[in-house]
This record gives sequence, structure tokens and C-alpha cells, in this order.
Amino acid sequence: MQQDRDAAFMGLALAQSERAAARGQTPFGAVVVDPEGAPGGLVVGEGHNQVRADRDPSAHSEVMALRAAWRRLGSAAALRRCTLYTNCEPCLMCSTVIAQFGIPRVVVAARASDVPGSRPVLGLGLPGVAAWQNRQPDWPAVEVVQDLRREEAVRIIRAFPWEAPWDAA
Repeated sequence: MQQDRDAAFMGLALAQSERAAARGQTPFGAVVVDPEGAPGGLVVGEGHNQVRADRDPSAHSEVMALRAAWRRLGSAAALRRCTLYTNCEPCLMCSTVIAQFGIPRVVVAARASDVPGSRPVLGLGLPGVAAWQNRQPDWPAVEVVQDLRREEAVRIIRAFPWEAPWDAA
């Protein structure tokens, strides 16, 4: 059943978010699953936020997971059949990457508003980008599933010491 598979893969994204927090990174994690890789799907990319560690503003969990999946699959076109699981609603930057690569399905746990101090650029995250994208005749449609295991994701997010300095760890 799809809902059971989604819950299991979201568990892996949540584990990535906990790994990030344990390493002093903001608690965001993601996994990319190829439905053709194995019965039920195969994890082909995973990542957690590494912005602080790498001093790279683009090292968000979704980008890290998509980079890993692209390397493993060998082509960007193969990403067009994959599902991205992320513990928190992607920001505008990550949403643009998701749209550009034509990721057809994204499963999200927490919402951006669950993150302390969240200030979405242009007031947009993945739901807004997906709504725009799905109205465009020349863009691939994206399905967004929200709030899967949200309570667990919010618990991880709220446990993080958000007031810690950016240059820590």
C-alpha cells in the first residue's frame, strides 16, 4: 500500500533530519526513491542539511539528496520518475530545483510555518510553486503530499537550538 511505503520512506527522511541536528546542522533531511529500483521502491539518494558545515547556502537536504540520486542513477532524466521525501516543506530555492528536474511527487512532513523564524521568500514554498507549475502547459505536473508524520517532524524541528550561532560546529 502506497501510504505504508510513504510512511516508511518518510521515516528515513526523519532519520536524516536527526542526523543533521546531531551534527549541529539545522534539522532537515530528505531521501529520493526510485520506484523502478526495487519492489516498493529503492532509496537512490539521501541527504541532510549541511549549510553550516560546508559553508554552502545551497546545501539544503533536498539538494543534497537529489545530487546523490543523480550521481547514483547516472542521469538527470532518471530523476523524473522518482519521489522525494522531506521532513519539512521545501523552500523556494529547493522547490525551484524540484521543478527544474521534473520530480513528479514530493512527500512532506512538517510545514515551513512549523520552523521557528521561518520567512518564506515571496511567501512561497513547494505548495505555491507546485500550484504555479501545475497550471503551466509546458511544465511537468508535480503531486505534493503534505503532513505525513508531521508531529514527529515538528518534534525534531522544535528540539533544535535555533538560537545557536551560524558559525557553530
